[in-house]
Amino acid sequence: MAEIIYDILNFDKPISEKSFRDTLNELEGKDSNTLKTVLSKEQLNSLVVILFAYGLHYDELTEEKRRRFLNTLIKEKLPLFQMSKTFAGHLLNNLNQGAEAEIQNLLQMEYNIQEILANERLLDFVEMELLDPTTSFRKWEYGRYAMAYLGQKVFGHIKWDKILDKKSCLQKLGEQLDKQNGKIDSQEKQFLQMMCKGMLVPQKTNMAEFLLIGSYVQEHMMKLSVRIKELSKILESAIQKEISRQKGKEGPNL
Repeated sequence: MAEIIYDILNFDKPISEKSFRDTLNELEGKDSNTLKTVLSKEQLNSLVVILFAYGLHYDELTEEKRRRFLNTLIKEKLPLFQMSKTFAGHLLNNLNQGAEAEIQNLLQMEYNIQEILANERLLDFVEMELLDPTTSFRKWEYGRYAMAYLGQKVFGHIKWDKILDKKSCLQKLGEQLDKQNGKIDSQEKQFLQMMCKGMLVPQKTNMAEFLLIGSYVQEHMMKLSVRIKELSKILESAIQKEISRQKGKEGPNL
């Protein structure tokens, strides 16, 4: 098997903030034919990130629920999926020359905006240039991105800086989570433990752990969307108890 040689993603370049809802509003304002529409670069990118998020996560859902899932993505009713959309934006900023050339070709085409899954050539592009890398050799980068994104957006309010002994905290965290009386399953426990490590000692988080986070988020994003507030509370409570335990070791203040 040939070795895959690739560049690590560069996240420095800003990504477009235009949502597909913005694109739809613009087209409706121009009375465009939604069955045959040429898109600008920003408009095309807004469609691509929707198709990427849908393609990355739809396997979690039964077939009869996928259309509703797609509509929910378009209406932006699932905030956590913004993570995958922004990752797609960074992938678009890091395309190779062949993929960039195909983007130029795609910009000359007309698209069915009413039935976005009917745009076969665009779907092929999303699958080959974005989804295939993300689910194979870039999965660890997706996991690293997910860890950083969730660490800031979901778990950033936790008082990580109050942890005096990070190593001890990581060792004791499992015990704290085990006391949750069945509120979390084994996969959620592992997810929270890895998120904790990523927040406390990011320099010691390895590629295998990024891969685990990437796989878990990809396969359970819908479940996470439902459970993330509860998981955040559970982790915050566990960390707070660990902070109190460590402070108790300090002895009385003089």
